[in-house]
Amino acid sequence: RVIYVGSFSKSLFPGLRLGYLVGSKPFIREARALRSTVLRHPPGHIQRTAAYFLSLGHYDALIRRMGTEFHARRLAMEEAFAHNGLTVAGQGAFGGSSFWMRAPTNVDTEQVAERLRSKGVLIEPGRPFFTQQDAPKNYYRLAYSSLPVRKIAEGVALIASEMRP
Repeated sequence: RVIYVGSFSKSLFPGLRLGYLVGSKPFIREARALRSTVLRHPPGHIQRTAAYFLSLGHYDALIRRMGTEFHARRLAMEEAFAHNGLTVAGQGAFGGSSFWMRAPTNVDTEQVAERLRSKGVLIEPGRPFFTQQDAPKNYYRLAYSSLPVRKIAEGVALIASEMRP
């Protein structure tokens, strides 16, 4: 048995707060009954507008364009990493819009993030994502969903320069 749960928050816009379920008829019937007990939900006109947008095929076209653009950005990031000697800590083969990175062991990415912020480059330090008390300080995440391809090499070069001891 599979239930698929999704949202349009990342693909359309975060404020939409509109999601969907795909499942068996009995499950959907129960989910609808439970949903009726929740007072907070998107207004009907928002739901109808999103349904109309989907029915016209605009969402499918948007997803195809985003996939093409994200692929180009991902390739530009990978090329910039190789050119600047940065290390990817883990990488999935499909999807996503960010990389988990590993800096040299002696680098505190929270300090690096502060220095880079003043240069207009943002990284997300990884320490909050670890559960142990003595979490490593040298991991960080780089997202590329909102970066133009033309700015990626320059930004990655700045990151690399801040990672050097």
